[in-house]
Amino acid sequence: MFEADEVGFVICSKCGARIRADREWCLRCHEQLVAWKKPEILPSWIRAVGGGTLIFAVVGIAAVGVIFYLSVDSENTLPDRPIQRGSPKTAVAGAAPAAAASVQTTGRIEQVRFVDTTRRSTVLIPENDLANARARFEKDLERDPKNADTLNNLGLTLEHLGFVDSAVGRLSEAVALDRRNWIYHFNLAHAMSLRQDWTRAASEYAASLEIFADNYAAQYNLAVAYHLSGNEPEAIKAYEKATKMAPGDPAAHLSYAITLDASGRPDDAVSEYRQYLQLVPTARDAAAVSARIQSLSHDS
Repeated sequence: MFEADEVGFVICSKCGARIRADREWCLRCHEQLVAWKKPEILPSWIRAVGGGTLIFAVVGIAAVGVIFYLSVDSENTLPDRPIQRGSPKTAVAGAAPAAAASVQTTGRIEQVRFVDTTRRSTVLIPENDLANARARFEKDLERDPKNADTLNNLGLTLEHLGFVDSAVGRLSEAVALDRRNWIYHFNLAHAMSLRQDWTRAASEYAASLEIFADNYAAQYNLAVAYHLSGNEPEAIKAYEKATKMAPGDPAAHLSYAITLDASGRPDDAVSEYRQYLQLVPTARDAAAVSARIQSLSHDS
């Protein structure tokens, strides 16, 4: 199963191309993007009865009801006399904007931890069938214990079931059997990140990139792993490559800025923070990022 990134793109599991999430096929290698589903604007039952007309009627009726309710409610809640300064109602009304501003300006600036690739298993494993899938893969291994694909699929199934240590064991076996398969290294790196073994995760993401250098997901995750391991110099190098591979991905610019900020490079950090805000000016942490930019600009 593939998860789209924050700006609506997916990474093709076959060639690593970065494709819009609403496309059905990879434009580079024509691999089907399995998570793609054409959106339906209206449910089938609405379309069957003439969707647009029905919705218009429902909205109209609802609007009349709301107007009626508000008119009645306003009559019931209007005060008998003007509210005096310092009364409870005045205090609450005056406090609301200040609280909202406080939330916006003190929000935390957090990087996107990891991005995923399109399909990390060689077969589709439904979430509601994980236990049965595990049994099937284990039975397949009894017949062919050296099958790297089966070991990889079993490892992912165990990971989804919460057995991370067992998953690491199976995924490690898959890597040992086929070290030239980038996805096996990617999966093992992801499992290592679940154990917060950032050094080993970075090593496996780097191994994945040696095989598949254009894999943006692995490049970004390598930078994250370096950052979380405390290796900021290597994180900076990895993030710089990630932003060049996907200049339109705001997550890469924000994470790069955070690492530059932590490394004592305020001017470079400000540049990346600004690039992030240009891409997503209405982000939830936009106010916090703007405040950080002002702070760094003032200090420098």
